[in-house]
Amino acid sequence: MVDICRLSESVKCTIINLDELITASEKHADLLVYCNNIVIVIEETRKMKSSDITQILETLNDIRRNKDRYGIKSDLLKFVGLVHFTRGADPISIKLLLTKTGRDFVLDKANCCEDLIRKIEKMKY
Repeated sequence: MVDICRLSESVKCTIINLDELITASEKHADLLVYCNNIVIVIEETRKMKSSDITQILETLNDIRRNKDRYGIKSDLLKFVGLVHFTRGADPISIKLLLTKTGRDFVLDKANCCEDLIRKIEKMKY
């Protein structure tokens, strides 16, 4: 997935396009943003669906198990998943997003590029 919000220009963090790192046969989110001790996984989509949440959770779990694969050196990490959508959200996906947020992960949504950048910047501190 292309960095449609141009995060690489807006956010002073390491940004990894997961399509370049993970094989196409593996389900995964689109982007990984690594700032300080925070790992943010982003799924870019037009309409948020439950499958988007599942992809984020699978990617976050893989990152926790295989930090070296993603170039993450720190052990004290906060894990966040963000769904960036542009055309709305399925009501079931909103409920799933809320129920899957817990002590292991924080899940959230952003409905425009400005909202996505604002949330990433807020999480950095």
